[in-house]
Amino acid sequence: MFEVIYYVMLVVSLSVFFYGLWQKWKFINMGLKGEARTSKPLERLWFVVRDGLLLVRLYLRESKMGLSHFLFLWGVVVILVNILIFTISFAIPDLFRATYPWLKASMTAAGVMILLGLAIAAVNRYVIKPSRFAKKFEFAWDDNPVLAIFILAALFGFLLKEFVRFSELNSTALPYVLWFLHTALILGFIALIPYTKLLHIIAAPINIFTRSERKPGVMREPLGEDYTGAITPLDLTRRDLLASLACMRCGRCQDICPAANSGTTLNPMFLMQNIRRLEKVLLGKSKGNGSEEGSEQEVQNPEDILLVETVLDEEAVWACTTCRACMEMCPVYVEQMEIIGEMRRGLIESGETPPDVRDFLQNIQKQKNPWGEGKFKRDQWIKKSEIEIPAVKENPEFEWLWFVGCAHSFDNRNIPVARKLARLLNDLEINYAVLGREEGCCGNDVRRVGEEGLFQVLMEENMQTFEKYGVERLFATSPHCYNTFKNEYGGYEVKFILEILYDAIKSGKLELKYPINKRVTFHDPCYLGRYNGMYDLPREILKAIPGIELVEMPRNRERSFCCGAGGGNLVREYPGEDRPNNIRAREAASTNAEILAVACPFCMIMLEDGVKAEKLDDRIQVLDVIELVYESVYGKEE
Repeated sequence: MFEVIYYVMLVVSLSVFFYGLWQKWKFINMGLKGEARTSKPLERLWFVVRDGLLLVRLYLRESKMGLSHFLFLWGVVVILVNILIFTISFAIPDLFRATYPWLKASMTAAGVMILLGLAIAAVNRYVIKPSRFAKKFEFAWDDNPVLAIFILAALFGFLLKEFVRFSELNSTALPYVLWFLHTALILGFIALIPYTKLLHIIAAPINIFTRSERKPGVMREPLGEDYTGAITPLDLTRRDLLASLACMRCGRCQDICPAANSGTTLNPMFLMQNIRRLEKVLLGKSKGNGSEEGSEQEVQNPEDILLVETVLDEEAVWACTTCRACMEMCPVYVEQMEIIGEMRRGLIESGETPPDVRDFLQNIQKQKNPWGEGKFKRDQWIKKSEIEIPAVKENPEFEWLWFVGCAHSFDNRNIPVARKLARLLNDLEINYAVLGREEGCCGNDVRRVGEEGLFQVLMEENMQTFEKYGVERLFATSPHCYNTFKNEYGGYEVKFILEILYDAIKSGKLELKYPINKRVTFHDPCYLGRYNGMYDLPREILKAIPGIELVEMPRNRERSFCCGAGGGNLVREYPGEDRPNNIRAREAASTNAEILAVACPFCMIMLEDGVKAEKLDDRIQVLDVIELVYESVYGKEE
């Protein structure tokens, strides 16, 4: 009798499970093919094992939840293996009889692992309450029921085991009731997987397997000549749709997102969950713009649905600072920022560009800088400098091209940094030259705003200029320029200026002889750190300066909090109740540091503004690492 009941429940459970998977498969295949993501299969499998089964990436980002997921995952795996063996044993009773003691022991161990993992998760969610749980997704109905199912299934399993152990099986109906409840919950759990957040158990390993092989600093290439960005759901790739199913709604991306922390409407977790909710619309099972069934509206054609109206609003699209923190913190390699980038491309191509973004792009197109300063003024800082700064025509045999960048050429706060650097370079006898008025914009932020066409024009113009003067090696003083030259241009040896200074310090050519007796904290620029992995080098330079006491902000290195300048936001009035640069200024001041050291001209502009806005300028001073090196080499200028 029990065998019949069990098999009926099993068939129902698996039928519901596989039907759900079939629907998800159809949903994923509604997307565009996208870039190839199956090369080097053995390497990809290693990442699945490391980050999908051993949960290393999650553990490194939050150790207690990494442990919780590891215990729960492997407890469930053991339970499911035992269910398979149990199912076979009904048909062939003697096949596994010799292993029954081991199976019972493994079931007990699995139950303990599951309960312990769930206990850690429950304490974290309901007692510790990380900030990411403060803003819940409106349609997250399954958080508590899923947790309750797990706990009840484990408890019923323990009660059943102990009752059978100490009682006569036929003395009461209780063990049969416990068996039914335990089995129903386990099979219900299996059936629910495709319809709840549990789907990440299946989707996450596939998402990890299909992680991009592109360097972090390389954007997605447009998907063909007819592709104009992500405008409708059908413009998303299959990997994007898969990622929405792999997203476990853990909230780590929203925790680190500068836009979400500033109170804008952008939330990278909500983005992925809203994409997931498009399934019914894409499969023709829902009414209207992703609304639930029962709406009085007509079923819409997916081609008529705009992503900006369904997954993000326009403010959210432009609030992204392209800091890459959401992607860095995601345990399963979801690409939230890149989807926003594709939506920006779509808006640009559709002519739906906000006035401030349009002005930003027009300034760069006409004057080759984001502020719209006359391009003929690009070398004014050189003419006014007392330091000799050779141009390419004056030093045609130069070894290195110094790509000065827009900020160091036009911004009043960053020009003194460029002049100090010039003196350092001259004394180090670096054979360099600058382009002066012939220097253009690198195009890094133009591309990340979504203007692919303008980026290609800028890149072609720059490469023609480089070819004209025989440029083979260049160094940049802006991480934004460094990133795009190194990762998106190709054909050049590219260094960041701090690499050159560090080599000179190590070799002894640059003597740091004057102590700076200050407490210093360092802000990691996104395009130097998360984009190019350069975390240690700036800190090694600061540590080499005598007298400096280096202290870290709570969020540093991979977890560094963006200043808010990236993605075109340097020259925009940032939306939201708070601004990322103000938040970061407060965080820097909380370390009791006297100096906030930066290595990016955009960070300099934003954080100095943040320090002033928060009225912290009497407590902390924003200085470039170059300025600190200069002071240690030449002494403090009066």
